[in-house]
Amino acid sequence: MLNDVSDLVAQVRSGVVAVTETGVAYDIFMRPVEQQGSGTGIVIDNDGHILTNYHVIADADTVTVVAEDGQDRSADVIFGNPARDLAVLQVDDTEGLVPLPLGDSDAMEVGDPVVAMGNALALDATSLTVSVGIVSAVGRTIETDQAVLENLIQTDAAINPGNSGGPLLNAAGEVIGINTAIASDAQNIGFSISINSVKDDVDNAIAGIGVPYIGVSIINNSVRLATRYRLPTSDGVVIISVLPTGPASDAGLTAADIILAIDGDTIDSVAQVNTAVADAGAGSVLVLTIQRGQNTTDVSVTVAER
Repeated sequence: MLNDVSDLVAQVRSGVVAVTETGVAYDIFMRPVEQQGSGTGIVIDNDGHILTNYHVIADADTVTVVAEDGQDRSADVIFGNPARDLAVLQVDDTEGLVPLPLGDSDAMEVGDPVVAMGNALALDATSLTVSVGIVSAVGRTIETDQAVLENLIQTDAAINPGNSGGPLLNAAGEVIGINTAIASDAQNIGFSISINSVKDDVDNAIAGIGVPYIGVSIINNSVRLATRYRLPTSDGVVIISVLPTGPASDAGLTAADIILAIDGDTIDSVAQVNTAVADAGAGSVLVLTIQRGQNTTDVSVTVAER
């Protein structure tokens, strides 16, 4: 177990940054209200690329990064994929930012010591919170509003609001996870996206390769929804809109179609659809089982990128 981690923290602190996003929401009277959110980022190269969670910047109009020097740096979102809860930012001013090495998350075993760093509770962007723990489990799967996240590392290192997007480090100071979620109904159970599972996504993002998509907006179906809108089933997910140009439109999908399965696998949530599209990748063909009215049919959709 790691006891004194002061040397490790000194080694990595210039590669961990606070991320602040500002956006506009609307109240019940449709009046614009400015909102702010906070998270953490990981500097990964000398070109100013920074890893964080997608949910940290999902509704952002502007994104600002603050390092230990206290200087505000405007950041561009160059990649965002809700199905992976992954985003890549880029800043122009890289002075004082030291990239952190990416480790091998597959080499981590239950009981290995880990260190989590982040902008916990947004207390001080220049002095990030450090916590120590162990790998409690590997290969965990959780479902969020946007995605089914798989191959996660479970840890008892303290992770709090504001830690999202920050690094989970091994004893050598290498990033082996991106802290992403906590179990709200338990104590000392946090989850990190294993770094090996997103390395290809990060490389593609930096190379300018887009995010897979099919061009639909969807919501989870339910008995209440089916009753209210007189849908033929309460199963699957409901398409509420289709982009006028895109894979779904080309395939003939329309609003009110219900996705029951993808490639033969039953679909119960929006997260499952997003994950299926992300896993398939651009250029792949997905066979969607659709209920339209009283009829059920299979529709082939070619995944594109944007």
